[in-house]
Amino acid sequence: MDFSVVITTYNRPDYLEQSLKSVLAQHVQPKEIIVVDDNSATSYDDVLSKFDDARIQYLKQPVSGGANVARNRGVKESSGDIVAFLDDDDIWLPVYLDHHQEKYLDGADAVVSGFRHLGHESKIRINSDTVVSKTSLIRGNHYCGMSGFSAKRDLLIDMPFDESLNNGQDWDMYVRLFERGVSFININIPIFLYRFQNEDGIGAKVRKMKPSDIEKRLGSARKHRQFLGEYWFKKRICEQVLFSLKHKKTKLAWIRKAIEIAGFRATIMFFLNSIKRKIKNN
Repeated sequence: MDFSVVITTYNRPDYLEQSLKSVLAQHVQPKEIIVVDDNSATSYDDVLSKFDDARIQYLKQPVSGGANVARNRGVKESSGDIVAFLDDDDIWLPVYLDHHQEKYLDGADAVVSGFRHLGHESKIRINSDTVVSKTSLIRGNHYCGMSGFSAKRDLLIDMPFDESLNNGQDWDMYVRLFERGVSFININIPIFLYRFQNEDGIGAKVRKMKPSDIEKRLGSARKHRQFLGEYWFKKRICEQVLFSLKHKKTKLAWIRKAIEIAGFRATIMFFLNSIKRKIKNN
């Protein structure tokens, strides 16, 4: 059983250096490491020159097409039995591929895993599920991002990442794998480090958006409306619209947008749930 590692990157060579080092430090070594650069303006020459390893392939996209386009390119170029994904700003712990390999030897078709917060390693995010469940998926992505995901290459060739989605690409893939009925396993221990709140991350981008621009972030929810059911669909839509609300300047405009798209009840429930969480945390 061979692993191909696909690392997607964009204008972050310093982060890539750290993620590459974490792959090369794995107890279970991959067959190949494919770095797909989504047409960065920043040069990666200095970083790549530090790695003298024939397994590392650097592919630069001719135009920037987004993370899913880059991931699909990496899958097509790969030759391993399993493709494991890593975002350039995250870091695998040395035992990461050990745990994934164990699940595939037991018959898994796809795997997700828990993580720690990079820089705040005492903060852990895990889901207690042993297999990916609808109960968790209808509540959103309560597993991990792409840096904790791997799957059999043949499966990914047959059902590639949805390149039309601007947001929720990982959740969309997990829902489709679940609906396909494959053996989709969750490793409920933290085996990688996830970097929160980058300056160019989702939160920063959403804070700069106008309410009229939100529709492009709702594609994955609309795509899986039937899977979610009306209650969870409206809840997810509302959460997407009101995400990072306290950092937005036109708060009332965003609240009106949530009511317009998700309805008054879902919007009120969003705020009631937020209050309950604050009381619980205090």
